[in-house]
Amino acid sequence: MRGWTKVLSVVVLGIAVMPVPNPAAGSGTEAFEKLKSLVGNWETDKTNMNKATLDLELTSGGTAVLEKFHMVENGKPVEMTTLYYLDGDQIKLTHYCMAGNQPTMRGSYAPETKTITFDLVSISNLKNPGDGHMHHAVYTFIDNDHFKTTWTFQKEQKDAFTEDVTYVRRK
Repeated sequence: MRGWTKVLSVVVLGIAVMPVPNPAAGSGTEAFEKLKSLVGNWETDKTNMNKATLDLELTSGGTAVLEKFHMVENGKPVEMTTLYYLDGDQIKLTHYCMAGNQPTMRGSYAPETKTITFDLVSISNLKNPGDGHMHHAVYTFIDNDHFKTTWTFQKEQKDAFTEDVTYVRRK
């Protein structure tokens, strides 16, 4: 009978350490639905750099949102790609940056403020810990034709700059 006691103890202990979902936070599924609502073509006249466009499309059988950022700076095209997807019930993004690295961030949706806040969880192709990379992003949903992004770039483990951009849906 002692063997069953050990098995029961292990099962109870396993249940006791299971993560408890945070009911205050919106689900990854809700966040993904918000991102899907952005599918289409967007532009802005105000960035810290130049006019930019953003194209979002649903891809991979509806399991991912592909974002393509386009801008011209000093006569040269600047392009970056970000992929949004669900990993279980967590919203994640992988940003393919001009800096040559690919940060992956996990998001948290706050329905009351209509924001998804993403924070870095891993990064590929970061040669040195102090190299520059996108570290944090916030998406704020204003209405069907407007949304705002705030991206934070880190270098030497400190925030180097923040880029706030409000996009308007192209009709």
